[in-house]
Amino acid sequence: MATDNGNDIGHDQICFADAVLRPPATNQTPDDLATVTTLKQRITELQQQVDLLQTPEKIYAINAETPPKINVLLRGNPEQSGDEVTPGTVSCLHMPASLGTTDSTDAQRRVALADWIVSPQNPLTARVIVNRLWHHHFGVGIVDTPSDFGLGGGRPSHPELLDWLALQLQANGWSLKSIHRLICLSATYRQASNSTTDRSESERHVAQTVDADNRYLWRQNPRRLDAESLRDGVLAVSGKLDRQMFGPGYHDFDYKEEYAPVYTYITADRPELWRRSIYRFVVRTSPDPFLATLDCPNAANLSPTRNVTTTALQSLALLNNEFMLKQAEYFAARLVENPDSTPTEQVSMAFRSAFGRQPSAAESTASIALIESAGLAELCRALLNTNEFVYID
Repeated sequence: MATDNGNDIGHDQICFADAVLRPPATNQTPDDLATVTTLKQRITELQQQVDLLQTPEKIYAINAETPPKINVLLRGNPEQSGDEVTPGTVSCLHMPASLGTTDSTDAQRRVALADWIVSPQNPLTARVIVNRLWHHHFGVGIVDTPSDFGLGGGRPSHPELLDWLALQLQANGWSLKSIHRLICLSATYRQASNSTTDRSESERHVAQTVDADNRYLWRQNPRRLDAESLRDGVLAVSGKLDRQMFGPGYHDFDYKEEYAPVYTYITADRPELWRRSIYRFVVRTSPDPFLATLDCPNAANLSPTRNVTTTALQSLALLNNEFMLKQAEYFAARLVENPDSTPTEQVSMAFRSAFGRQPSAAESTASIALIESAGLAELCRALLNTNEFVYID
């Protein structure tokens, strides 16, 4: 096409464009088209489900392979190799073990070691486990050095009992629950720490003379709740304990990155912080001040036995810590959920919740007087600070 724009100069103009082709005719029937549409919708639904899936967590692992050969180094000199060392256990245990040969893979050696640990011919594993369970329930194990059964450790106070419990553990398929039940239903465990009710004065005198440390358990050992159990007990009594199992732990601190990580612990006054202490995220370099005051061990150190101290700081923490004050208020609110309850009924419920028993007449009178003068929260605060709540007798 030529134009002169009125100036006698012609311009050739060429237009390039994509050809529009007519779609070829298909032989698909209406049923085929409906099937295709249905399949496309299904693909979309499946893709949406895939998008909702979480990325699988990564774990550290190693590939099983044949370990390198190890030789004794003469006088510790890496340049002087002695005899080749075969897979085995600690020789001082004097227990036969076959953990494979020098040609066995790492996986084969690990399986052999696991079988040896739980072998009926290996009594040490079961003894150590049941001794720790006994230590948990009585405050001291049959062997009072739970991490040292060697020559430097303590001697068992009841060696036959230790062996019998170890055999019971093996006979019950290594069920820890069965040993817990066996211990807790025993007459020894069900004794009271106060021996004045079932023994004469002469019997108590003889027992205190012969066994002042109560190693032979002629009475129960009074034990203070450990820090975590005390925290969980307070939450249970106040009605705020979250019994949800599994899942990630809770963080009861604020984290700030400065010249070094800074962890500032906060008052556990939110529902997500009321889970059991076993789900607490532990910072090894920054212990929780409240729990540390109650002798919670430092997670950076091994603690086969916990230190048990009695200090003024512990009493002050239980009486004035913000967590304890908040839980006392929640405890009081729980007692008045029934608006028609009388002070006598509230006191009765408070004692049943905290101590598992009814109050005596004198306790009821004193508690009602405290409610009238200071309020129900102060009574709850006092109950959470009693020896009966803090100690197991």
